[in-house]
Amino acid sequence: MTTASIIGLTLVIWVFLRFVRVLGKSVPILELMLLTAGLQWIVGPVIEYLTPSFHYRYYMYVPEAEYMGYIVPAYAFFVLSTLGGLGSYGRLAIPVTQLQRYEQYGLGVFLIGVFFDLISGVLPGTLGFFAFLASNFKFVGAIVLFFSNDPRLRNIFYLALGYLFLSALRQAMFHDLVLWSVFFYMFWALKHQPSKSQIYLTILIGVLSLSTLQTIKAAYRMQVWQGYGGNKLELFADLALDAILSDDRNADQERDVENNVRLNQGWIISAIMDEIPARTPFIGGETIGQAISASILPRFLNPNKTQAGGRENFRRFTGLDISQGTSMGISIVGEAYGNYNVFGGILFMGAWGFFLARFWRFLLKNAGQNLLLIAFLPLIFLQVVKAETELVVVLNHMVKASIVVFGFFWAARNILNWKV
Repeated sequence: MTTASIIGLTLVIWVFLRFVRVLGKSVPILELMLLTAGLQWIVGPVIEYLTPSFHYRYYMYVPEAEYMGYIVPAYAFFVLSTLGGLGSYGRLAIPVTQLQRYEQYGLGVFLIGVFFDLISGVLPGTLGFFAFLASNFKFVGAIVLFFSNDPRLRNIFYLALGYLFLSALRQAMFHDLVLWSVFFYMFWALKHQPSKSQIYLTILIGVLSLSTLQTIKAAYRMQVWQGYGGNKLELFADLALDAILSDDRNADQERDVENNVRLNQGWIISAIMDEIPARTPFIGGETIGQAISASILPRFLNPNKTQAGGRENFRRFTGLDISQGTSMGISIVGEAYGNYNVFGGILFMGAWGFFLARFWRFLLKNAGQNLLLIAFLPLIFLQVVKAETELVVVLNHMVKASIVVFGFFWAARNILNWKV
């Protein structure tokens, strides 16, 4: 293990401890973003370097010293600029328990989300992204109702969790379930103030559950997508139980390899470093500019805007082929290297972290006048916390979600006469 790897692991541990420390005091969404990035960009690659899987594709394409020589300084700048840019807002205690005063509005937000969830299938494709954002209002509303004094309204919070799980089973897609479950836990912790030992136990249970999910996800998805007509909950439970009770050492080793493949975003980043500039020249900020314009301009004003899904940039940056139905992101740190080389990529990550911190401060300042905005933070940062997602997806979601949220508040004040 190189010195850079040790420094990187130490930094990830420090971010993890900060995340735990902030839980119950604030909404540590930016800390979650930094922790997720550290796990996927540093911890996963370290495991792969120490115990190579020898997979034909999912391996580290450059030596450890070269990879960590870029990724650790880039991650360090990202962490320091994000947390440093927060200033006093990084230690600000959010009086989120006062959301109980907004329970009637929380119910309205929840019903708006349910409404768009029901009609999203019949809306034209041009409204697809708006419908997706609006349908997620049901989870925002559930967060607000969790702080209600009425136990019947509080139960909507847990019903929303159940809906997330059943929806994931129906679609065989679990990303939203994992993300919103973490967001829900942040608000649960604000209300119930768990001890450090309870937080660590919850995180351990979450990690084990996620590991089991990753083990059975492919088998479950294959059966569901091939038209499985039985009870999906029973199928999921049987697969999970088999994975937990299995004593097959070979299967356990294969599961560990599979889990680290899922964790390790470094194989894609290292593939970028192997491809650029050896066979493909540095992009020179092209995709960064495209991401900014795509986030600002609607598609009818920018018909050539980059498509979400990551296929175009993945092929261009890594030189690897990817099927049309597969989605893989190159991550912002990989995109930064591909555009600006090592030093420029490090500086870009610092600038990106500082921008996110200032945007977070802007939102919290507005929340000082309208506390209901706090419950919308997970929706605005839904894509930001994902370490594998490239800039065009992150920036487009963050800007468009902010427009929808602030537009909703304008309509709530001026049309619905809500006092928010």
